[in-house]
Amino acid sequence: MAYTLKSVQHFAMVSGTNSHKSVRLAADFFLLTNSSFYHIGAFMKHVLPKLVYATLLFTGFSANAASPDISWNYVSAGYAKANIKIADDYTMKPDGYQLNASYLLSDTLYIRGSYSDLSNDIILDDILGMTLDTSELTLSLGLRQAATTNIDAFFEGGLSRSIAGVDGFEKERNNDFQAGAGFRYRVTSRLELAAALKYINSSDSSTYGDLSARARLNPMFDLYASYLFDSDVSLLGAGVVVNF
Repeated sequence: MAYTLKSVQHFAMVSGTNSHKSVRLAADFFLLTNSSFYHIGAFMKHVLPKLVYATLLFTGFSANAASPDISWNYVSAGYAKANIKIADDYTMKPDGYQLNASYLLSDTLYIRGSYSDLSNDIILDDILGMTLDTSELTLSLGLRQAATTNIDAFFEGGLSRSIAGVDGFEKERNNDFQAGAGFRYRVTSRLELAAALKYINSSDSSTYGDLSARARLNPMFDLYASYLFDSDVSLLGAGVVVNF
């Protein structure tokens, strides 16, 4: 959902201003607007990329194998819910599901894919019976490296395909490049934390923060929680990870 949800915010704001006369205009605006999803604070924008760069430069991505306690071979499935602030007294909350998978091709090279699908009934003043549907598919190639015995640094880049639309109108489809860099930190044998900065090269290039945590149940199963955010849009996810 790293591309489409900000457009939902614009659509709702325009529609709520002049309900009957602006329904068509607002929907057209929603379908044609290529807005950013996440713009995070100065720390995530400036400090994290420098730390990642320094770590990767130091380790060289070839000196050591990544931490064996951090799994890069997994599939996961879970629930996802977004919060999109339209006004001080109104927030849209589309929800749905998300799927993720990662597979190591070598000690340092991996591929990762994800898919998410959210929907929400649109209710603004007297606008009823419209449903918003958004989905996004991503496929990335990444490099990972052990920074310490319990921290992996990573960088990845790939393509995303986003689809967004409302009932009765043509859906818009967009293909974009995206990249990300961050850390995965094995705090204890049963707890892992991660932080990353991600970038999408859409018509309005955007960056967003990605925080997550995993609780290990056993070597095969984890529980996860994830949080993507900016000042007025966020996406919360939670589910189950199967390691292999």
